[in-house]
Amino acid sequence: MTTTFLGSRATAAVGRVVETCASGSAGTDTVFDVLDGLQGLIGCDLLAFNWHDTPERRMHHSQLVASGDRRLDGPEESAAPDESFWRWYWSCEPCSLPDRVESSIVVTISDFYTAREWAQHPMSVTLGHVSDELVVSFPEAPGRTLRLLFRRDGGARFDERERFLTTLLMPHIGPLLARTVAPPSRHEVALTERQREVLRLVEFGLANKQIAQALKISTGTVRKHLEHIYERLGVQSRTAALRVTALEDHPPHISRSG
Repeated sequence: MTTTFLGSRATAAVGRVVETCASGSAGTDTVFDVLDGLQGLIGCDLLAFNWHDTPERRMHHSQLVASGDRRLDGPEESAAPDESFWRWYWSCEPCSLPDRVESSIVVTISDFYTAREWAQHPMSVTLGHVSDELVVSFPEAPGRTLRLLFRRDGGARFDERERFLTTLLMPHIGPLLARTVAPPSRHEVALTERQREVLRLVEFGLANKQIAQALKISTGTVRKHLEHIYERLGVQSRTAALRVTALEDHPPHISRSG
């Protein structure tokens, strides 16, 4: 077990971030102050806060600090990641892991790839050849997460000290982020009627062969329908697909008070 010691400067910086989260009113100005504090504490070339929506393949909110500059994009201005990002999304573990788990996590590119392996990964090109990225993710709903993205363009990769600091601050940062951005409107996922028929039978617990018999189609066609459903919903399993469609019908209540 590794023990991490913090010097007086780091301890003071952590205290300032905690104080800002606790005393500042929810809002983008307060989040910018937190991002500034975190960038100084962790050390990175860019730090972004995104509301990441995998099913809709877009960001509902994005604000970042880099080289002393601040940028804020709301739902209308937030650019959707390009197709190359989504092409490699599920094969890039640090990108897609927040969608695979149901709890807050800290993950880095270096958790999964050596520097050489990452340089050869197609996602490295898509992200602009960043040397490492540390992701702090807070789940909001299946496929939808609040994420802090710490990026380094070069130099040392993120280490255990920086993972410890971000993990330490997660309980203070998460509630502030959740109070700052309004939940995006939920639009019904554009599935075909046949795809919804397949999902309804999946919900009843039928296996692919039983679904094929019920719909008088081949098991291969059932598998193809499921593949298309997973792609449209941004998921990779039957259970996750059912959760997303249930969310569309019954969106969860998320408290924004405080």
